[in-house]
Amino acid sequence: MKPLLAALLFLLSASPLVAQNTCSGVRDLAFGPVVRGIQNTVAPADPIKSGRFYIRYILNRNVRVQFALPTRLTRTGGGNLPITFTTTSAIAQGTGPSSTPVPFDPNTAITFQLVSSTDFYINLGARVSPAGNQTIGNYSGTVTLTCTFL
Repeated sequence: MKPLLAALLFLLSASPLVAQNTCSGVRDLAFGPVVRGIQNTVAPADPIKSGRFYIRYILNRNVRVQFALPTRLTRTGGGNLPITFTTTSAIAQGTGPSSTPVPFDPNTAITFQLVSSTDFYINLGARVSPAGNQTIGNYSGTVTLTCTFL
């Protein structure tokens, strides 16, 4: 399987501190080989296959994150592969010493307040469900992350 491509879109508020705001993709979500008729899940905590995004903002301020997620991956030449993002397919974690992973639903926008660090990461997992007669090939899709710095 071809990695799920992670595209990024970010919006910055009209603040004099805009230069400190960062929202970027670090690693694509990649399922690797998938067997026909067998679901394949990548956990958001997977250090190699999960998608990863980096966000930097101002301490004690809020950042709203929202994903646009595909429901199908496509293959050049035709074919679709269903992909699902569940209520625990994403994890946010700051880089501060007291930061713990926070699972969340990537299907719903969520606002984080940065209290222990100005940096944090979001890891994204998913599940693909190939049919028993799934056409062999490389499937891909686009994930868009929108960060709104409040």
